[in-house]
Amino acid sequence: MKQRLVRIALVVLEALVALSAISGGLWLAAGKSGLPMGWLAGTPFSDYTIPGLLLSIVVGGCTLLAAATVFIHREWAVVVSGAAGLLMAGYEVMRFVMIGHFDWFYEFSFVFGLAIFGLAAYLWMTEYRSHHFPTRQGSPA
Repeated sequence: MKQRLVRIALVVLEALVALSAISGGLWLAAGKSGLPMGWLAGTPFSDYTIPGLLLSIVVGGCTLLAAATVFIHREWAVVVSGAAGLLMAGYEVMRFVMIGHFDWFYEFSFVFGLAIFGLAAYLWMTEYRSHHFPTRQGSPA
């Protein structure tokens, strides 16, 4: 029962993150974000098109795939979910390193990425670990 609740939480969190990343990334790529261009000083980007497309395609696409695989109960869903969580957290770390701007929304995104990774790791430990790494029973004699 607990694993089912974790799966539901994982699907909901991943779906929300995917929706946010895809829509936010497209908004950035379209140039309608209103973010200061000065934030891009010192980065390899002249505008927000490439970061927006990366956010939509890589982060949004991966979390959408992760939500779908968890929803349809694929065995490899926990691996995709873990990767999606790490990608999201990594995107936020790179954003901060390049831009150097703190904002509550981005920090929540980082925490959501870690939460997705944590939930996926929990599912792997409870559902799949014993299938892939059998332990020895009994004592060696």
